[in-house]
Amino acid sequence: MHQKIADYIFAQPQSVSELTINELAEKVGVSTASISRFAKTVGYTNYREFSMELANVKADGAQSTIFKKIDPDDSMNTMARKTFQAMIDALISTQAVLHEETLDEAVEWILRAHQLAFFGLGGSSVAALDGYHKFLRTSINSEYYPDYDVQLMQAAKLTKNDCAIMISHSGENQQTLTVLNQLKRNHVPVIAITSYGRSSLAQKADIALLSLADQVNQRSDGIYTLIAQLALIDSLFTIVAIKLSHRTEAVMHRVRQAIDETRNPES
Repeated sequence: MHQKIADYIFAQPQSVSELTINELAEKVGVSTASISRFAKTVGYTNYREFSMELANVKADGAQSTIFKKIDPDDSMNTMARKTFQAMIDALISTQAVLHEETLDEAVEWILRAHQLAFFGLGGSSVAALDGYHKFLRTSINSEYYPDYDVQLMQAAKLTKNDCAIMISHSGENQQTLTVLNQLKRNHVPVIAITSYGRSSLAQKADIALLSLADQVNQRSDGIYTLIAQLALIDSLFTIVAIKLSHRTEAVMHRVRQAIDETRNPES
């Protein structure tokens, strides 16, 4: 429900700012109570306060008062506090639009997958590598390659019996979309992690998990969505690991044993 509201609002913030709560509820197809809960979830006292902030969002997407700013005159402690708060807000907002049925479907695809492949380029490669590193601790075969050309070849080899997790802040990276098109040609189930529900990645993927974050300032781009991306990946890993608890424990024991041997080599 929250994701549906967020998609509508983020697509046309200025238009939404002119609507009453009843008008917005009718356009989105939800109750006024759902709109009110959404406004409170993202940090506002009520819908009126939220709509007033939306009115300040410029059409070109420039910085506005809806974003939390770091002032050059702030003390270092204040800057750090605002940075921490931005990350906390990212987690709260992301959790608010996460639905159990979506998680359930994503987890079922991962559990059935012969091969679980992670895809992410640029800044998103950090989250993709983290996901790959975590799922190595399960009994599921997983893979990740940072090079774009190798990712494209990787996508060409996957089938409908596998599963892909694609990560992109904007959801519009052209190389990522090229990989996505290859995956779709092979009928590979795709789980997208992105910040924009109306992005090309989110619209073409089978499942989209939104990583939401207010930016500390305009220049921060997708920096503060990383913590939300990692939290989504951690959630998928935790659920899968628990469902495969016996096999996961055995794999993790062998992994720990292998790592311990490198730390304490035999003399």
